[in-house]
Amino acid sequence: MFHTNIMHPRYKEWLVYLFEHPVTDPAWHWDLDAPEFDGSNEDFAILIGDTFTHSGTDLLPYSDAQVNQGLWFLLSTACSDYFFALKSAEVPLETRLASIRSIIRLYQDCFMRRCSRTLSHLDQESQSPLNAICYMFWDINALGYTGDVAESRETDDCIFSVLAQTLQLDHPACQEAAIHGYGELSCYYPERCMKAMDNYLAGEIDSPELRSYAERARTGDIL
Repeated sequence: MFHTNIMHPRYKEWLVYLFEHPVTDPAWHWDLDAPEFDGSNEDFAILIGDTFTHSGTDLLPYSDAQVNQGLWFLLSTACSDYFFALKSAEVPLETRLASIRSIIRLYQDCFMRRCSRTLSHLDQESQSPLNAICYMFWDINALGYTGDVAESRETDDCIFSVLAQTLQLDHPACQEAAIHGYGELSCYYPERCMKAMDNYLAGEIDSPELRSYAERARTGDIL
């Protein structure tokens, strides 16, 4: 649905649910009486894809801190189960893959425009709270392991395609996030991640810090 001009009928309601909250510590969703968003796994897969696909425009009404808070809630397996929809056999494979492919739009249209050009693994001070979720994206979501997915090969290929595209973006925080992603996935796909990092290291890299991080990520040393 979200790869056409037709969006999920509850898309606007979903955006309000995720992002239209004050930024608090602890966040709103930790409240025992926090609202829930009911739907099927297919609904959630489509809504996630809609959100990422249109993140460059539809998240503009929300502050960087609100977007960071909402995405953290959506992505983290410690906060919600919504992202497991992208691994659910209840959801048609093409819907799941389209949603995964939309991650590049989140990086290209939202993170690349709104994140500071700083490196989180070095604790460089950022002007945008969004750098946190940009960096931690592949660390906290349910796609870090796909051995429990029936169509794991297709899912893996899609994930690695998104990582490769993200690594090509002209933004240090986005490249760092992709490197972090390869490092996270290296425990399950060591040869594939090492090859990706070797290809990256063989090219021109303006930042010596990113080069050093990629060298470490070859073997999963990203802490």
